[in-house]
Amino acid sequence: MTRTVMDPETRRSELIDTAEKLFLENGYEGTTVSEIVRNAGVAQGTFYHYFKSKDEVLSAITDRWIEEIRAGIEDIASRDDSDAIDKILGVFSFFSSLGRSKQGLVEYFHMERNAHLHIKFEKSVPQIIIPPFSRMIEEGVDAGFFDVRYPEMAALAIIETAGAISHIHETYRLEDKAEKMKEITDATFDFIERILGAEPGIFMEYVSKMEASV
Repeated sequence: MTRTVMDPETRRSELIDTAEKLFLENGYEGTTVSEIVRNAGVAQGTFYHYFKSKDEVLSAITDRWIEEIRAGIEDIASRDDSDAIDKILGVFSFFSSLGRSKQGLVEYFHMERNAHLHIKFEKSVPQIIIPPFSRMIEEGVDAGFFDVRYPEMAALAIIETAGAISHIHETYRLEDKAEKMKEITDATFDFIERILGAEPGIFMEYVSKMEASV
């Protein structure tokens, strides 16, 4: 049988794909290197050619998520068919969808033993989000939606606010407490509107319109 020779980057990407799928299905601790190579259809030596350990694969997955976030936010910021409020809501929807799709690994990242991965996220993500987010805010200022003197600082403040809100969810496990969830959502939009100098209630107005059109 002729051996298939694969481009090194393609092979590496395939191993990351396989590892991420198994980590999400079985948990990081519940997945072995042997299972990764078996599912990828490669020899164990091939795995160790690209990665020193399972931890190194997880770090590679983290890097890819960061790139996925960068590309996703840039795509939202570049849309010609959306105004600034639509785009900002689109960013929140993007993060919510990403978090749900990778929930098991996100929770693993937040464990104390994985502080280095959490720190990588917290250092990298604001740096890649702030430039496109600032452009969205500037668009909103030009359109008369916002009254902001320092768009970059406003973008950072919103990102930090959203991060603080996410920690409330993680700490108190509020998914099944509808009334409290609504209160947090309302508070989040209130904070953002104050940071942006936006008309009170305008974000919820947009959300209601979006829900009505679905």
